[in-house]
Amino acid sequence: MALEGTLRDFSLADIFQLIGLQRKTGVLTLRGKDDTVTVTFLDGKVVGADSLNRRLENRLGTVLIKTGFLTQDQLNRALEIQKETLQRLGFILTHYGIISSESLREAIQLQIMQVVYRLFRWKDGDYHFSQETTIEYDRDNVTPISAESILMEGARMIDEWPIIEKRIRSYDMVFRKKLTDQEIVVVGADEADDIDFDEGHGSKRKRGGFGDKIRISQAEKQIYDMVDGTITVGDIVEVSRLAEFDTNKALYELLTRDLIEEVRGQSAAAVLAQATPVDESEVAETPVPLPLVIILVALAIASLITSIKNPLNTLGPLTGGISSVTATRKAVSMQRIEMIGQALEKYGTANGHLPSALAELAPHFISADLLRDPWGNPYKYLPSPNRYLVSGFSGDGGTDPDLLLSHTINSSAAPATTTPETGGIELVN
Repeated sequence: MALEGTLRDFSLADIFQLIGLQRKTGVLTLRGKDDTVTVTFLDGKVVGADSLNRRLENRLGTVLIKTGFLTQDQLNRALEIQKETLQRLGFILTHYGIISSESLREAIQLQIMQVVYRLFRWKDGDYHFSQETTIEYDRDNVTPISAESILMEGARMIDEWPIIEKRIRSYDMVFRKKLTDQEIVVVGADEADDIDFDEGHGSKRKRGGFGDKIRISQAEKQIYDMVDGTITVGDIVEVSRLAEFDTNKALYELLTRDLIEEVRGQSAAAVLAQATPVDESEVAETPVPLPLVIILVALAIASLITSIKNPLNTLGPLTGGISSVTATRKAVSMQRIEMIGQALEKYGTANGHLPSALAELAPHFISADLLRDPWGNPYKYLPSPNRYLVSGFSGDGGTDPDLLLSHTINSSAAPATTTPETGGIELVN
């Protein structure tokens, strides 16, 4: 079956439907402006998907971490074993009892679906379907996914993504919690307040029985806890255990319910002034010395930040809110360090030596944005004749002992530049 053309003439839904109805086996390749994606079909069902430019984001280890099945330390140990044995990561994780076979299958399925669902946002691109008599895929861990089920979910995304993108305009956006007098109640997904997408724009629809309380789902609560006024949407998507679409939808729903707002450079004093407006006539009649105004504002801001009941904090006590934000940033930083490590390995394989600075990795091996941690600090990089070290920092700028990545390299990937006169740096795990 000859099937090729552009998405402007033949939509992705039509392509999937045709392959599914005719029960074709082969590989569908889609080339867009920023990426190339391959989708593998067996008898009209999807059994694999891969993204050329986003393999680091979609690799199995990252999905397992996002879904809570695996820790970063466990992944690092498994990757070390993989380098020594050249076995598949999934086999290593299940063989050594790090995760269950069921968890592995769930993560692989999620990985495939995340790649496929991103395609439904493409507005243009070329496609080509190569029909094969047979294809290879992970039969032990992949359950073929019918084109019909993908199209049902894809149709929902096609309808809702444009609406969501009107408010979530960029992954560089930053949101913060808004002051509210209403109590926030976490309920099941079916009991949460509805957001109506039917009219082409989101609108709130309250469910009965809870009065003035705001009902949000557990997924929305997870995203709500991550919003702190400094973390970008991209960072939230990166560390969230939800899929990319579900994370953006949760942010959109929180915006529609007026629980969060975009940060546009306003200070905490501006937020406080908005919450407690000042009677201008009283100020005019009773002037207050400027030093006293500064002291009062500082005290008010401190009170606002430290109050346990302050909606700008998380729904729990203060210590939980701070640790939640810190843990989120640390998780983001750990993933970025791992991605830098993968980029270093690819650079070494391609060039026969390691770069003298991390900046040399961008933009071909990794995005320049990922060379800095969520606090804005550039990662520390120390190459030596046979090893390299990448280290990250905590919020106060000090080195975090948990954010260290050290790997031995092959002699063919030794750094091109010479080491200092001391003979180099001896790195240890």
